[in-house]
Amino acid sequence: MCIIKKTVYLKTGEPKEQYLTNIAWSPDEQFVFIAVLNRDQNHLWLNQYDATTGDFVKTLFEETDDKYVEPLHPILFIKNNPSQLIWQSMRDGHNHLYLYDVSGKMIKQLTKGDWEVIDVNGFDAKGSVFFTSTTTSPIELNYYSVSISNAKLTRLTSGDGIHNVILDENGEYFIDNLSSTTIPRE
Repeated sequence: MCIIKKTVYLKTGEPKEQYLTNIAWSPDEQFVFIAVLNRDQNHLWLNQYDATTGDFVKTLFEETDDKYVEPLHPILFIKNNPSQLIWQSMRDGHNHLYLYDVSGKMIKQLTKGDWEVIDVNGFDAKGSVFFTSTTTSPIELNYYSVSISNAKLTRLTSGDGIHNVILDENGEYFIDNLSSTTIPRE
């Protein structure tokens, strides 16, 4: 890896009244991805920029809504497959995970239902994404994995309450801290 000690300004264009959010680097550090929102916050463009020149490369995709779009998380590149990425979106009314390729084509929706993905915790080498969710109840948090290949959802925690999980960097093990109205911490 070569460290360049040069300031590069991204050419995000007009209008000046826009929001730049959810910034992410490509795995090879050649590109920067930014969610660009219009001033009304009802139109989003996920744009790719060249990291060495600041030039706009392309728009991967757009999201619109009558009221507003709510981008809260930057893209996550799939571990061991930098040609695919995860985008979190509330386009169906709930925060869910969507699989895209780097050209901007949506491959599939990975999670869906009347619940929210709260946090993505990581990946494993087998092709699964680990996340915390309100699947069983809006007042409970449980830990799940979803297969990137077939979108099969697997619950990994048991017991009612709030599961605060820490995943190891390889996605092989996790520590689960459970608390509820009857269990202070387990």
